[in-house]
Amino acid sequence: MNTGTVLYVEDEEDDVFFMRRAFGRAGLPQTLKAVGDGQAAIDYLAGQGRFGNRLEFPLPELVLLDLNLPMVSGFQVLKWIRSQPALRHLPVLIFSSSARIEDLLLAKELGADDYIEKPGSSLEFHHIAELVQSRWLTARPAAQLASNAAPSASAAASARIHSSP
Repeated sequence: MNTGTVLYVEDEEDDVFFMRRAFGRAGLPQTLKAVGDGQAAIDYLAGQGRFGNRLEFPLPELVLLDLNLPMVSGFQVLKWIRSQPALRHLPVLIFSSSARIEDLLLAKELGADDYIEKPGSSLEFHHIAELVQSRWLTARPAAQLASNAAPSASAAASARIHSSP
């Protein structure tokens, strides 16, 4: 599903602005499509309502998903994505300000491919964009695509970016 599109599900307009800027500065060719709540994310991915035109709203190759969203939570969106046969293998990266180990473990249990804590500074979004590009938007070995193991609690607690090997 290489459409050149990343769906960013985020209700904070400043974060969307900083991520768009980071993608541009990192020279990422992917188009960043943003929606502001969980229901809009489901509608986008299902091609429903205003998102019915797949030329304008193509299926993404990756989803960046906040957890704390209006309407439908990020956890509920993740659970919905993993229940859809056509979307089951779509990479979903949690991008949240939550550093709670419970959130990380639940996200992994529900099928998140990665868990990245939002940076404390807008300047750090550039590093996140580069990380997303290097880990998720370039060709990856099949073994890495199939991997979805949860990290140990101690490793997750000590790392800023929590990811499957």
